[in-house]
Amino acid sequence: MDLKRLIQPCSTMRKFILTFLLLFTLMSYADMAYAENDGLGVGSAIGGPDGLSYKYWLGESSALSGLVSFSISANNSRFYTHIDYLQHKFYDETDWEVGRLYYYYGGGLGYEWFEWATDDVFTLRLPSGLGFDFNDVPFDLYFELAPTIGIAPDFQFFFNGNFGFRLYLN
Repeated sequence: MDLKRLIQPCSTMRKFILTFLLLFTLMSYADMAYAENDGLGVGSAIGGPDGLSYKYWLGESSALSGLVSFSISANNSRFYTHIDYLQHKFYDETDWEVGRLYYYYGGGLGYEWFEWATDDVFTLRLPSGLGFDFNDVPFDLYFELAPTIGIAPDFQFFFNGNFGFRLYLN
């Protein structure tokens, strides 16, 4: 087995497919009694950046949400993470049997390390997005856009955006 080939970063699609298969397997064993807005959800996000997505509900309408991403390769390894505090507003008017739609907004911090860079990158984030909670399964989908301000080592402004899903483990 070639070790160099194993540690090369996977393509985005392969990462997404492997994560989806893992979560699908977990979901098949999960308890289907789902308490809305409760517990810890883990899943996958694709976009900018790709990675492991998580969300922990603090109450009826507030949650901590984040992402962890890394790649390991010769002289080009990197690590990224962010955590956000989010407030949620639910669209109760829709009254869908499948689930419910919500939007959210908040603020957070990000950190990125590159093997080849001399300085670590620290950011402030202002995420907002749309999500959908399913009623009968512990699963949600979301789309997020986050204006991001780089505060160290240099001031810069850019956007991050993700589409993802999470399986709740409660």
